[in-house]
Amino acid sequence: MASPPALHSSNAEELRKATTFHPSLWGDFFLTYQPPTAPRRTSMKERAQVLREDVRKIVVKGSRELPETLNLIIALQRLGLDSYYESEIDELLHGVYNSDYNDKDLNLASLRFYLLRKNGYDVSSDVFLNFRTKDGNFVDADTRSLLSLYNAAYLRTREDKVLDEAISYTTRCLQDALQHSEPPLATEVSSFLDIPLFKKVGIMEARNYIPIYENESTRNEAILEFAKLNFNLQQLVFCEEVKECTMWWKDIHAKSKLSFVRDRIVELYFWMNSACYYPSYSLSRIVLTKIVAIITILDDIFDTYGTTEECMQIAEAIYRWDESAVSLLPEYVKGFYLCLLETFKSFEDELGPEKSYRVFYLKEKASTLFDLIT
Repeated sequence: MASPPALHSSNAEELRKATTFHPSLWGDFFLTYQPPTAPRRTSMKERAQVLREDVRKIVVKGSRELPETLNLIIALQRLGLDSYYESEIDELLHGVYNSDYNDKDLNLASLRFYLLRKNGYDVSSDVFLNFRTKDGNFVDADTRSLLSLYNAAYLRTREDKVLDEAISYTTRCLQDALQHSEPPLATEVSSFLDIPLFKKVGIMEARNYIPIYENESTRNEAILEFAKLNFNLQQLVFCEEVKECTMWWKDIHAKSKLSFVRDRIVELYFWMNSACYYPSYSLSRIVLTKIVAIITILDDIFDTYGTTEECMQIAEAIYRWDESAVSLLPEYVKGFYLCLLETFKSFEDELGPEKSYRVFYLKEKASTLFDLIT
């Protein structure tokens, strides 16, 4: 927990003048960003809509073998397309949960366990006891099966001791296999050893998996084209959102004149994007980015700039959430405080009359976060 520095007024100004941070590495890249022309973007969206429905037909296709179903679901998830077919995938998973399967097939058992547990089904890890040897190790298996077991094991709970052991075993085996594997399998092994599938950022996994899926013999061309087009369309949305956040950040600086704070708005947006990257979460990404940016400004003030008395005044004003509290504040932070109020008012306007009440709870949560830096 950060504590505000106890500065004497005689040396406070001297410290403030010495407090500087390097400029943003991004410069004005996003401020000057220009999206594709309207006709081009419309064409991309229309094609994506056609492909979206073509892929839906593939997802709702009649009876298929269990391995094919599992591979389809995990491909859609890794390509970042699963949000478009939530109800259809739920129905497929329900069928997977209730169907018989070969519990002696390590790859199949691992994929089934991973997808069911990831999506909230109560499945037992006891199935992996079938693959234990008398000496306590796991049976020899091909690299693909070991990789599936490795990813499944990261969905363990405290009771899943067999999965703790599976992680240790598969990690050793995959590290050894990596030295003898060729792309694209070697690429996947290296990637998952770095970050298991369950922990990967969705949009980054889509970016990495698209070229791998493109080289798979079992790829579906409609799914592949939709994945590429969907990724490109999402990139356009992300760039526009970063541009909006960057313009807001510049406005904060212009109005508040807080030249001493760090410019990390792009990095903060990327952080929020990793938490909620689906297209429907646009407002969430923007709101979260702005809130965390505000918190970083306050953190810089409390850690490196303000005196103890000034920090207490700022905290009191924030708890009031009212323009009348400006009179409590030191001169250098008055502009920032007004921008803070203006930003939360913009959240209310964006949500509209039926949902603007949520900002009240947002302020409560934000105040709780501000407690951490006071």
